[in-house]
Amino acid sequence: MVLRSIISTCFAVLVLSLPSARAEPVLKIINFTADWCPNCHILNPRLAEAVSEFPASEIEIIDLDLTRMSAEYGEQARATALADAASLADTHHASALWQKYGPTTGLAAIIAADTGEVIACAMRPMRADDIADQLKLAKILAKYARPGNRTPDHINCPTP
Repeated sequence: MVLRSIISTCFAVLVLSLPSARAEPVLKIINFTADWCPNCHILNPRLAEAVSEFPASEIEIIDLDLTRMSAEYGEQARATALADAASLADTHHASALWQKYGPTTGLAAIIAADTGEVIACAMRPMRADDIADQLKLAKILAKYARPGNRTPDHINCPTP
């Protein structure tokens, strides 16, 4: 009876110590993209390749799709696209990022998932392995640096 109790307790501790299948990722990539954006056609596959080097549970790509911002869609569609992108950014702790870059495309910001703190950016000139290196550094900073101290001195995000 005592042995069964010990085994049950050990099993419970083991199960409770496993990461949740629904755990929040460590990083999010806020990808400012659009179908009509030539830089996005180069950047997006490189992002996907870089992210594929990490467990799926660690990094989530959030596409702020600005395709409907093109003049051919009309004013109402553009206003809806802006509102949708702003709302999605807000959902992922990235409203300050949206305010800074707005409807810019061809840019992906790597943020700490818990706070939305920008750690790095990826842009078209970067190769997939350069983006993967940025993700490795960002993952370390997001996991081990205190919130508010995660942005490296050499952050590569463009000025708006």
